[in-house]
Amino acid sequence: MKLNKLIISFISVFFVSFNLSASVPEGAFTSLHVKAKNVDAYVNYMKENTAAFKMIDSDIAGVCVVKTGNEYPGEMFVWNAFPSVEKAFMTSELYDPMNATTEFNNLRKVLYSVTWKPLKEFELNPGYERLWRIKTSDSRAFAKEMTKLEKEVQKAGHDMRFGVFEPMGGGTEVVHLRVVTNTAAENGKVVDEYYAGASYGKIWDMAFSRYVTEVVRETTEFCEIIYTKE
Repeated sequence: MKLNKLIISFISVFFVSFNLSASVPEGAFTSLHVKAKNVDAYVNYMKENTAAFKMIDSDIAGVCVVKTGNEYPGEMFVWNAFPSVEKAFMTSELYDPMNATTEFNNLRKVLYSVTWKPLKEFELNPGYERLWRIKTSDSRAFAKEMTKLEKEVQKAGHDMRFGVFEPMGGGTEVVHLRVVTNTAAENGKVVDEYYAGASYGKIWDMAFSRYVTEVVRETTEFCEIIYTKE
């Protein structure tokens, strides 16, 4: 069924899904990549000061803090979810992070920002997340394989969510593959099963061998929602 807007349901922490329109879902994300001087202080400040999220009319906002594979201390980004690329692009005219308040500037150094288009249906339910930055020969075909893989992994009893995102206006950024579980242990259990010969591993191997031309970087992150539109 085609739905024309982002559906937001509040289940436990919060639950969001971008529903498929034809083969590519609606919606978009933006991410602001920063170097935080004190990650906890920065996150807590944003939770208590939401004017920037309201200014850009964000539906949902959150943070991802890089835990392994860091390129620098305090590596993290702030993300915002929107019902369309149109609204995501508009944020650059509504808010300039380079001209933020003194309080924000004292907490972090802005590096760059990106708009992201999800290439497959994605359940926005943050947690422990493995992120691959990849170059692909066919990003949409790769996303379709990740949709198949997600179904097989879930059929095997794992609550694991897969996202594939294409960058726009992101400089040297490449396609992101994001694999999400509620805990690190759950993510690791699937990896153990893969190396033990789980049948769904064949989908992973085929997708990477056929469509991924380079793995640029891999990290693990802890992500959470910090704002929802009233």
